[in-house]
Amino acid sequence: MIKTLQLSAVMLLIGISACAAQERNAGAPQWGIYTPDMKFADVFGRPAAIEKDGVINSSPSLADIAAPGGGANIFLKRAVNDLLAPAAPGASSCRDMSALKLPWVRITSAETVAADKGVRGYCKVIGVVDKEITFEVDMPDAAAWNGKFLMGGGGGFLGNLQNGVKQVALFRGYATAATDTGHPIPADGGGSWADHDPVRLVNWGYRGTHLAQANAKLVIQAYYRKAITHSYYYGMSGSGRVALMEAERFPSDFSGIIAACPVVSWTKLNGVATAWTQQAMFPTMADEFQYRPVVPVSKVKMLDDAVYAKCDALDGLKDDVITNPLACRFNPMTDLRLCKTGEDRADCFTQQQATVIAKIHDGPSDALGRIYPGWAYGGENVPGMWAQGGGGGYVIGTPPKPGAASPYASRHYLLNEETLRHVIFNDPNYDLHSFNFDTDLPALQVAAAQIDPDNPDLSGLSARHGKLIMSVGWSDWAVGALVVKDFYDQIVARNGGPGATAEFARLFMLPGVGHCFAADPTRKTTNTIDYLTALENWVEHDQAPASIVASHVVASGGSETPTSMPISGKVDRTRPICAYPALAAYKGKGNIDDADSFTCKAS
Repeated sequence: MIKTLQLSAVMLLIGISACAAQERNAGAPQWGIYTPDMKFADVFGRPAAIEKDGVINSSPSLADIAAPGGGANIFLKRAVNDLLAPAAPGASSCRDMSALKLPWVRITSAETVAADKGVRGYCKVIGVVDKEITFEVDMPDAAAWNGKFLMGGGGGFLGNLQNGVKQVALFRGYATAATDTGHPIPADGGGSWADHDPVRLVNWGYRGTHLAQANAKLVIQAYYRKAITHSYYYGMSGSGRVALMEAERFPSDFSGIIAACPVVSWTKLNGVATAWTQQAMFPTMADEFQYRPVVPVSKVKMLDDAVYAKCDALDGLKDDVITNPLACRFNPMTDLRLCKTGEDRADCFTQQQATVIAKIHDGPSDALGRIYPGWAYGGENVPGMWAQGGGGGYVIGTPPKPGAASPYASRHYLLNEETLRHVIFNDPNYDLHSFNFDTDLPALQVAAAQIDPDNPDLSGLSARHGKLIMSVGWSDWAVGALVVKDFYDQIVARNGGPGATAEFARLFMLPGVGHCFAADPTRKTTNTIDYLTALENWVEHDQAPASIVASHVVASGGSETPTSMPISGKVDRTRPICAYPALAAYKGKGNIDDADSFTCKAS
């Protein structure tokens, strides 16, 4: 078998019977699961151009490449002919995958991973596309495979093979994959890998995932020798940015996409918005590195409690849920308890602290007005958002530890400083306190063109009948709920209005939820939600999700996440999360911890 794979190179996807192939393409030769009219770029993830009789064909099909005298060079012909070469029926062994030959790809390892702690065993294949775009493919045994592909990713600058959906993918029988998008991540989690390296920037921006998914599909179908029936992408945070990029630039890559807690504009978020929060919270670089935040960590819960005290009952229920934060007209100058002039006690806020809280929530502005959305009130005390919890917190963080890999106190400071230094200005000594909101915005444009998925034109996805589920927590201080909401509003305006857009894209906004489903353990926040099943039903059964039930779970033996379905802990509250702009409304009777007691109403 290894010899066959070596000689036939790709030898992929021949699991369809000759009869089925003839039905799909009567009179044509056996093309395995591919058809002659498929575009070369769609299969291999990269463009090709051929010339015949003086005419350039910039979008050739497989048949165009394979045709005798068709103008394709020998390298392209070999790639296509290898792809279409016949192979013996039956699934390959995992060991065989180490000998797999793919154009522009090196397979570096293939190993069987035994089942462990409830995760089924799988075949793990690692390959490298081009110079350094590494990807990992994980495939359950043939008997367990559901015929589908689910790709995932990590967060931040990416740079490793983290796959946030690997566990649930294998549990449900998916083949899954992830990529580092073409660069290593340093120990400090920053962006030094991007210094003066436009190729890495482009690969991180969009090209790395596009190439990785194309080759992952080839590996999967070589292993099973069957066609993938449906392909999905589930990205969160940094890979949520990638999910939107796929929907915008490569709408034929996946039939369904989930963009959860997505970074809509990396350059504006981590070049502008987070510079705004950090200049306010740490007025000088010395304040940050000596950890002198204007608002101390000890007062974050007091702020959060004050917001809930004013806005919790606006939806008719006092239940630790601010259903619509846009209706919450919180004013720190009047709604917080202010200290007397010259005092700074633990039970009140100074004038400076209240001013900074208001400034941060308002969002960045220049001499002409606001230049980027601000942040909704409520949920500042969600672990990791302002201070508490793992990761140090986004806005205030925790004191930097001497000798730690990262010298930054807060996640906002790390992401902003590293973005400005290595992605925008290519100056490793740049200090974010130098950023001028009136004059420095044009400096973002070059990087933005490569890494920001902020084009609301999704006509390509709509034309291909692809589906997009977007999601964000109202209390997300990593990406900003108002940013995601405003971008969806732009999608609606650009793609024919609410009705037309709802045919292929929907947004779900989670009350009280922080970044990527984080929640305050002191509140019954419904933050566990199964988007994958909703997407499957939409793509495969044409059941568009008007709402999706979310749960509050009392964890059993560990924390629950939206991708850890089925739920193993005790569910003590469920609520419908309505497709934006509708909101969950209490029917007036019934258990307030039961989703059936609520209905979706227009906001």
